[in-house]
Amino acid sequence: MEASNFTHVRGNGRMAEIIAGIAMSHSPMIMTNEAAAGDKGQRFIQKTAEMKQWLKQSGADILVLVSDDHFNSYFYNHMPSFTIGIGECEGWGDWQLPKYQVPVEQELAKHILLTGLEHHVDFAFTLSMKVDHGHTQAIYFLNSELGIPVVPIAVNTSAPPLPTMERCFQVGEQISKAIRSWDSDKKVALVASGGLSHWVPIPKIDSPKPEDQDLIQVLKKGREEIKQLDEYLKTRETRVTRIQSGPVNEEWDRELLRLITEQDVRSLRQWSAEFIEEHGGNGGQEIRNWLVLLGALQGFDAEVAYYEPIPEWVTGMAIVQFKQGRD
Repeated sequence: MEASNFTHVRGNGRMAEIIAGIAMSHSPMIMTNEAAAGDKGQRFIQKTAEMKQWLKQSGADILVLVSDDHFNSYFYNHMPSFTIGIGECEGWGDWQLPKYQVPVEQELAKHILLTGLEHHVDFAFTLSMKVDHGHTQAIYFLNSELGIPVVPIAVNTSAPPLPTMERCFQVGEQISKAIRSWDSDKKVALVASGGLSHWVPIPKIDSPKPEDQDLIQVLKKGREEIKQLDEYLKTRETRVTRIQSGPVNEEWDRELLRLITEQDVRSLRQWSAEFIEEHGGNGGQEIRNWLVLLGALQGFDAEVAYYEPIPEWVTGMAIVQFKQGRD
């Protein structure tokens, strides 16, 4: 790619505008066993439809979509903390989701990358990003026709050591500054996908259990370690789908949502990985995606549009809607 494609375009006095945000949980079991959640699940799905319509009515031209990878694209042989897609983007098609060819708003993506570099936020970047259900389930519910181009950003929430909550918030602040300095009249909405409390049946990298060793070798060395991909993917799916009901910490979920709606972000920024894992599970580490969004949406009013613990989907399921502040 020519260097000119990575230069800033400045000088017309226009600035892009951040107009809205949505933070929402994802669960692969929505795709594989929607019916198990009964009325609770249907209320979640109905609320996502309302959020999709709200985004459309807001006039959002671009979605900055922050989520994580579940050992599909990134492994311990190469594990960036923050990755931004600036070229092509394709879904893995995991968990019965489409293999979306995601339209990327490349100019804004490059602008976020470059302004980050200028302000000491060094994103990893890729011209050929592949994303799994963390991103594509949000697309499925909010942008299934792919009518709104996306800036995909991935946060490491799976492979400790993880970026701190404070650092995730700082990255969000820089994303906001980059968007607001972009020479464009586009309207931008931010979406964070992940959480809340859930426990994922993935072994720790130092597990001594014999039954974990084959998967650990894959986690350490990447996809080239997989001998039979179809069998591997089926085994991973079975690990999750055999769970009929998983633990959810409703008390912790509601405390998280209270802190967000009361704008007590300072407390959230101090949460350690150990505290999150104890109370929200290893899957609860995905709230880092929400911290990126919170850093970008300072001054926005947050309203819990939906929350219910759904152990049948092994997750505390929430949707938070962010609107421009009244001040």
